[in-house]
Amino acid sequence: MNFLLPLTGSFAQPAAENPTVAMIEAAYRHHGLDWRYINVEVSPDDLADAVRGARAMGWRGFNCSIPHKVAVIDHLDGLGKSAEIIGAVNTIVRDGDRLIG
Repeated sequence: MNFLLPLTGSFAQPAAENPTVAMIEAAYRHHGLDWRYINVEVSPDDLADAVRGARAMGWRGFNCSIPHKVAVIDHLDGLGKSAEIIGAVNTIVRDGDRLIG
């Protein structure tokens, strides 16, 4: 049994009422993925530390809710085409050592 499960999650403020965790974990179970999705309360002042923490802990990806969708761009290694056009990011994925919005 592997007790080191892949982590994903959401950085938001407020985070407590975000139902995404229930939906995403249900999708993981449906697809046979033993992954975890964690809602994390992150203030704007702590966003850089949160992104560094996710990177250091090997998170596979995370979502950003308000108020982080624009500010997170400064902490990423690159953007997909739609994020470049929109100028905001909802989802960040790990690509090797890079975090791409």
